Amino acid sequence: MQNKEVITTNLVERLDWRFARRDESRIARRLWKQQPVDAIYSLEEGAILDEFVHFLDEVGVLSRWQALQGEDIQREMVDFFQYVMLYGMKTLLGIEAMNALPDLLFSDEAAMRLAGFNAMQIRQGLCQRSHEKRQGAKPPGPLCLDTLADNIVKLSLTAMEAFLNGVVQDLAKAGVFVRQVTGILDGTDLETTARYEGCGQVTRKRKITAKRGKVREIEVTVYGWKLLVLIEARTKLPLAAKVVKIQDHEALLTRDLVTQARTNLADHACLRRMLFDRGFLDGADLWWLAQQGIGFVVPAKENMAVTTDARALAAGGAGVVARRVHTVAHGQGKHRWTERLETAVVGIADLTTYDQYGPEEHTRQRYRKDFEEHPLNAVVVRKMEQSGLWPWREGGISDQRDSRQALSRLRRLRRSESHRELLHQGK
Repeated sequence: MQNKEVITTNLVERLDWRFARRDESRIARRLWKQQPVDAIYSLEEGAILDEFVHFLDEVGVLSRWQALQGEDIQREMVDFFQYVMLYGMKTLLGIEAMNALPDLLFSDEAAMRLAGFNAMQIRQGLCQRSHEKRQGAKPPGPLCLDTLADNIVKLSLTAMEAFLNGVVQDLAKAGVFVRQVTGILDGTDLETTARYEGCGQVTRKRKITAKRGKVREIEVTVYGWKLLVLIEARTKLPLAAKVVKIQDHEALLTRDLVTQARTNLADHACLRRMLFDRGFLDGADLWWLAQQGIGFVVPAKENMAVTTDARALAAGGAGVVARRVHTVAHGQGKHRWTERLETAVVGIADLTTYDQYGPEEHTRQRYRKDFEEHPLNAVVVRKMEQSGLWPWREGGISDQRDSRQALSRLRRLRRSESHRELLHQGK
């Protein structure tokens, strides 16, 4: 069960923070000289959300938020902006269940005032209709959770995509992104029931364990959608997103997402490198990225000839070897202990065994005598730093211009959770 302390922790952890060093003597000198000092903010959800909404207003996102409108809403006792605001707070606070909203959000007067409700509405509700028929205590807040759930789904997919793209453009204009952007493209399933209108369906194989421990494979039909997101590697902010039916393959929308992200960034930032998982491994798309001046790094599949070739060359002593060893401390006091972590990679240049790397008609010509392969570079991971049970994967390919940067990046890996997460996912 979630409580107030949990959602406040979620809010603090999900926002991007800049840490400062406390210097009491410097503060005293500035106060004595009557110089201004930095403000002090309370770490409670009302104060933090107030500053966050103020930031959205400054960069122009709040006006886009207020312009959103749902479809086929017959009676409006609440502005649609308020529904979107409440659902955004639910997401930012990390509230998992809709049933928890009355206790964790609707009863919070500071947060509800930000959403446009006054004190009378928070305490007594927006409507007293059928009040005499109500059984039990009235849940706190101006509206019931069913009202929020029934109206937030009235926002169309087209409106959501246009809103997201507009927000990214505002953030880029405000200078949130660095000049040279590294993007991560990934997809996730949004499973629904078969009754969801317009959803897709796909048949997949899943492994189940019987009562006696025997594992067998069965076919199941899954209904729903697929969310494809291109995010910025440093801040994890989305640059572009699309929602498609669950049976649509990720590789079909790579170019659309990259094009949309570059449009959103405009002249304020430049998309220079892309990181993929294996689902987006398509030679024609990788070639298209190279022609656009965008480098890429993608894990190679086990059954690819380029994977076998790179591993054989690395085992034979070819390529550039890079190692890094560092010591990580765990625990405190008498329970403190250290662990020695090591990373070893081999950079292989000019591999020509990936026939699909080229324009659309390139693969069809691979059996001709005058066929010319396009070279790729690979980074073979011999050993990945591990702490506890953290696994590692082997193999990855990148374009020729990006291999030196990728190898240098591996040499300078830091011990941050974001880098470990990227490597854990094979990206």
